[in-house]
Amino acid sequence: MTPADIALGARAFAMLVRMRVALWLLPWRRVLAKTGSYSVFGTRETTRRVSIDRLERSVRTASRVVPRATCLTQALALTHLLARSGYTATVRIGVTNSGGRFAAHAWVECEGMPLLSSAADVARYAPLVAWTPAHPDVFR
Repeated sequence: MTPADIALGARAFAMLVRMRVALWLLPWRRVLAKTGSYSVFGTRETTRRVSIDRLERSVRTASRVVPRATCLTQALALTHLLARSGYTATVRIGVTNSGGRFAAHAWVECEGMPLLSSAADVARYAPLVAWTPAHPDVFR
């Protein structure tokens, strides 16, 4: 691992912890407002754009050591990191009733690709919510 990878992993870890704590303590709309706010969690990176794959990998890796880093926690953290690197991403939440068992799942879409889940995995879920930090209305 390079020093840049270690720094990115540390940023992903910190963002996962912040999002996990925010989800525990704050109302949903306030968490969403903070996710899109650069002033709360840092400033936008304009000098260097980190690749989408590296950001996704850093969140996946860091989530292994953050307690209860659910799919929603990971999606919010990744969306914020993507926005800081200049990407526009959408958090998607879908639901399914497979075998009489209700389940929900969150993932990120960026540049037309699902992140944190495969296309086959997200196809099992009926879309419920789509949220983009630039468009704060979560129920569009």
